[in-house]
Amino acid sequence: MDSAPALTAVTRARTMRRALWFCARPMYEIPVNQFTDVAHLYDNLMAVVPYRQWVDYVERLWEWFGAQPRVVLDLACGTGNVALELHRRGYEVEGVDNSAPMLRMARRKARGRFRLYQQDARALDLPRTYDACVSLFDSLNYLIQPEDLASAFQGVHRHLVPGGVFIFDVNTIRALELGMFNQTGHGRDPSLHYVWKSQWHPETRLCAIDMEFHLQTATGTRTFYERHVQRGYTLDEIRGALESTGCEVLGVFEAFTFHAPTARTDRYYFVARRE
Repeated sequence: MDSAPALTAVTRARTMRRALWFCARPMYEIPVNQFTDVAHLYDNLMAVVPYRQWVDYVERLWEWFGAQPRVVLDLACGTGNVALELHRRGYEVEGVDNSAPMLRMARRKARGRFRLYQQDARALDLPRTYDACVSLFDSLNYLIQPEDLASAFQGVHRHLVPGGVFIFDVNTIRALELGMFNQTGHGRDPSLHYVWKSQWHPETRLCAIDMEFHLQTATGTRTFYERHVQRGYTLDEIRGALESTGCEVLGVFEAFTFHAPTARTDRYYFVARRE
């Protein structure tokens, strides 16, 4: 017998009606509900993500550019996995995220060892400054207006000490255009099954991802949905927004390398410094 959650006829019909509802409406009319219901399952879903290797790469970038941060801000920290790894390595870390459900999970794991704040990345107002800021896993693609991205960069600039370093990644236009979010699979175990389908809108460079989850429980299968939206930005747009804040762009790399990005790059890593 297949161990994945079996979909009943009712669930299949509900899924089909929802798919038709999405297809029949322009993207701007469809509500966005991201990082809400999925929060308590996020770590199950992302169990394969090598967070330690991500932080290894961040540390190599710091070393490459001669940065020796002690106090680090994790912007859009989610359930706190990167912040926890930074804390484990001896950094004084704090995290900020706009999703209350994700932060609830982060606080359970942090157990009071570091501070976590609920704030919008576009309006950061934290009580201190930092030697470095990181924002990983394409979090900044969720800022879908250029002025939103600029506001987030301005907030980071305000919260970095002079000479402080900002490292972040973004999905490229190519990745979103080619349907990187078209995925079917399961989480840490087959009790959580998901189907994701994306729609790319070249005129706005917005990618809408309809996420369907099926969680097998003792009382049956629970089905829920989220809709996420990301924007694809050009290198020049990101560089211009950073430089407009007074940050110097130190480097742009293909993810997890020290190579310059190419036309086939799926994820950029930026390294910037407050002047």
